[in-house]
Amino acid sequence: MPATETPAAPAEAPKGPVIELIPLGQNLARVVLTISNQGSLARFQQELQTLGQHFGRIQQLQQRIQVALTTVERDALIKVGEAEIKDFNEKDGVFAKVWGFNVPAVANRQSTFINTALRLFAVVSEEEAAKARSAADFKEDQLVIRGDRRLLQTAEIRGLDLVVQFDQFAKVLQARRDAFLQLTELLKRSTNDEEKGRIQTQLDQTRDLLEKGNKEMAESVGYSITHNYEIEVLESKFVILLNQEEVNQIQGIVASAQQQQAAAAAPAIEMPKLEKKADRKN
Repeated sequence: MPATETPAAPAEAPKGPVIELIPLGQNLARVVLTISNQGSLARFQQELQTLGQHFGRIQQLQQRIQVALTTVERDALIKVGEAEIKDFNEKDGVFAKVWGFNVPAVANRQSTFINTALRLFAVVSEEEAAKARSAADFKEDQLVIRGDRRLLQTAEIRGLDLVVQFDQFAKVLQARRDAFLQLTELLKRSTNDEEKGRIQTQLDQTRDLLEKGNKEMAESVGYSITHNYEIEVLESKFVILLNQEEVNQIQGIVASAQQQQAAAAAPAIEMPKLEKKADRKN
């Protein structure tokens, strides 16, 4: 019979829910939801805000009930609160079916949105649009017309680290341009030769840094301070910041998992085998 290969054992399915964590400066955040559609992102943000405000009103009602001065006032507030809670629970149930979690679970938590993929558009003139179209590698969907504005796609930036780097460097370039403009204005108003020389030196240094940074950004993602830009969010993550107790719990889970992996990877120790003595003949 021909030899047959033993099929590889199937990979073990992950146990329990996968928790995605993102470091935010000195904090740690847990990803609650990832959205990769602009329309869905706008809808989610609107629904979350609306239900969050509704939940806040219910909490305020409960506080008023606690401090009500008369039974009549308390009963009236309780009745209003019951109607509000019923309405909220119905809407929150629909929200949870769509987005996978209930609003009360995040309502009193520190939360934010983190963009992890962007599409960058430069606002260009008609001449610049025509020049872009003449390029051999031009694709028609790279140029978008919105009203009287022509938007030319210059780059897609994907990955949290790259998005953060882009945001930070864009802010640095903006700060350098602002400093350049301020120094230029100071030089115009200065009447002291010594002061003019000092300002001119700072202006030259700032110009060099601005031109260098602008060239690097233009070559990498087509971003230049000579144009205005629009940014389309391709992917965003809704996250909640973890408190210290939660961080400690996660660190404990990670440490335990690492210990288990290390133990599983360690070579097995076999029991020593005893040599069998030959039978002694009389």
